[in-house]
Amino acid sequence: MKPESTVCYENILRAIGQGLEKLDVNSFDLLEASDTEFVVGGECNKTKTLHAPEPSPKKSFLSFFRSHDKPKTTRTSDLGFNFVGLRFTGSDIELLDQKGKVLRSSGDSCPPNPQSLSHILRMTGTYLDYHGSRLSRLSWHQQILTLWHINRRNVEAKDVFTPLNLYDQWVHQFKKRKQLRVLKPTGSD
Repeated sequence: MKPESTVCYENILRAIGQGLEKLDVNSFDLLEASDTEFVVGGECNKTKTLHAPEPSPKKSFLSFFRSHDKPKTTRTSDLGFNFVGLRFTGSDIELLDQKGKVLRSSGDSCPPNPQSLSHILRMTGTYLDYHGSRLSRLSWHQQILTLWHINRRNVEAKDVFTPLNLYDQWVHQFKKRKQLRVLKPTGSD
């Protein structure tokens, strides 16, 4: 039997999720190439809004009002694309993790969005860490996460998670967070 992995999948998968969120990924397959390098392929949907050009300056006062009566039109251009072989090395993951820590610490202390891709991957990493499993493959298609992992008995297992399963995992993790400091009353209460 192989020794237990010392990889912290919770942080690694969250960092990869942050990188994939920047690409606006809606589905992907993630393969683990080694302990420190992950290969991803998937599909992005990037919608860009193009604004209509501003009207040229008019000379009359009446034409100014006529130009503002018409609604400005916008159009969207779907720039969706597929990608294959996107590699996340150990240094990429460290950089994404550091950037994520800065963003999380600079905002208010609200809980993370349980629907965000980075948080879904974080919960998947927590699941792997809790069960002492090694990641074999991971896919996210139509809001369903399929996880192939090598368990402690060195046997490949497959788990399928729906958004409801992942939400339950998030609630369980949220309950384990440190309590916020309780403020002591001052003055006469």
